[in-house]
Amino acid sequence: MLGLRSLGLAVVLLAIAGGAVAQEYRAEEHYQVLDEPVATAEGEGVEVREFFSYGCPHCHDFEPRLAAWAERMGDDINLVHTPVTFNREAWARLARAYHAAEVLDITEQTHQAMFEAIHVEGRRFRSDADIAAFLAETAGLETSEVEDTLNSFAVDSRMRRTERLGQDYGIRSTPTVTVAGRYVVDVRRAGGQQGMLDVAEYLVREEAAAQ
Repeated sequence: MLGLRSLGLAVVLLAIAGGAVAQEYRAEEHYQVLDEPVATAEGEGVEVREFFSYGCPHCHDFEPRLAAWAERMGDDINLVHTPVTFNREAWARLARAYHAAEVLDITEQTHQAMFEAIHVEGRRFRSDADIAAFLAETAGLETSEVEDTLNSFAVDSRMRRTERLGQDYGIRSTPTVTVAGRYVVDVRRAGGQQGMLDVAEYLVREEAAAQ
């Protein structure tokens, strides 16, 4: 009987500890709550949206950590990548690269490869032709097909939409993560990249429990 009592006490203490950890994450201290929620993308699970740029070294560092976390979270989340430009011509070119890969359905081949090309190999994409050649080579496509896609209406539309999303969420730095169209989690508030994922996971669990 003593063993059962000890086990029961341990369970209670773990529950209390878990509640204390959950209480560490507070609105406006560890994450921002939007006054006006933003519409989320269709998909299973709670939307987690990453705002990033291929030109951002911190995003390059964050990407493997984010990918591993997303794999662990599985169907609990719908991970969406959203490139930002911050009105920089070079970043706009890189954002078009991501959207073109989306339209061509080749992001699995090209997403991490773009980060590696820039931040490991030191490659510079100074024109759409540079982008097209790299995406085509990486995904095994014709360069002309990628060039046409880069300059397509579909990519233009996605560029406009992601610019609006950045404004609606008030994105000021990268990487930044949003959850369920309501919460914004950045490195500063969360205390680092791992902190961003910890806070995001807490918010995902809260959203799932409320549904």
